[in-house]
Amino acid sequence: MPGITVRPSEDDSAMPRMRSPALAARLKAELSAAIVSAVERYLDFAPPGAADRAAAAVGEFLALYPGRPVRDNKGGSGFNDSLWIFVVVRCLQPRLIVESGVFKGHTTWLLRQARPDAEIHCFDVNLTGRLVYRDRDAVLHEYDWMEAPFPGVDAQSSLAFFDDHINQAKRVREAHERGFRHLLFDDNFPVYNLYATGGPPVPTLDMILDDELRPGTEVCWTRKGKDYAYTYREEDAGPARELIARCHALPDLSPLTRYGTGSGLTVVKLVD
Repeated sequence: MPGITVRPSEDDSAMPRMRSPALAARLKAELSAAIVSAVERYLDFAPPGAADRAAAAVGEFLALYPGRPVRDNKGGSGFNDSLWIFVVVRCLQPRLIVESGVFKGHTTWLLRQARPDAEIHCFDVNLTGRLVYRDRDAVLHEYDWMEAPFPGVDAQSSLAFFDDHINQAKRVREAHERGFRHLLFDDNFPVYNLYATGGPPVPTLDMILDDELRPGTEVCWTRKGKDYAYTYREEDAGPARELIARCHALPDLSPLTRYGTGSGLTVVKLVD
C-alpha cells in the first residue's frame, strides 16, 4: 500500500476503527447528529431530555464497546445495532427490562451498561453451551417469557426487547396484554427481504403494517440452499395492527460507520 505506514497494533479490540483523535471526533459528531435527529422524530414519547441523553450516549458507547465481554457475536447484534440498543435504553430510562432472546449475552451486557439500576429479566429457551456473558444481577429464565408472571407492570417505565425470531404479531399481542407499551424489536424485515435472516419472525412488524400485503399471499424464498414458504394470514396480523400506535425502523448507521448493516431494529409504542 504505497504511502501508507503499517505496523502491529497494540489495540486488541479486534474492531477496525479510526484512531486519529480529530477524525474520530468527526465520526462521533456525525453519529450523534444522525441519532439525535432520529430520537427527536421517533422517540418523542421518551421522558424529557431524551435528545441530550442520546447525544451523550454516543460517546459513552464508543468508549465502552471495545471492552465488551463477547468478542465474537456473529449471528447476534453488531456495532450499529448495539449502538441503537444502548441509545434507546438510555433515552427511555426503563426500570424494568425484558429481553427475549439472549444468545451469548452481548445484548444483556448492553442493557446493563445502558441502565445499571434496571431490573432485567432475560429469556431464552436454549442457553446450553452458548452463554458467554452472565449478568450477576439479571434474572435468567430458560423458557419463553410468557411462562413468567409480570404483575403490575408500569407501562411508562418498562421495556420489552424481542430478538427471538418469534412471530412479531404474537409478541405485540402478548406485550400489550401484560401491560408493556414500549417495545424494541430486532429482525423486522419487509416481506420482500425475508431471505435476509434465518427463521424470520413472520409476520414481521413491517408485514403487519404493509397495506399491499393481502391475506392468503404465499411468500417463498431461498436461503443457504433451502427453500422456505409462508402464507400470510390476516388473523395473525389484524389484532396486532390495532394495538400499534407507532412503529419506526431506526435508521441504518452503516453509511456512517461502514460496519455491517444491522437487522432492522424497530421501536414500537402500543396503544394504552
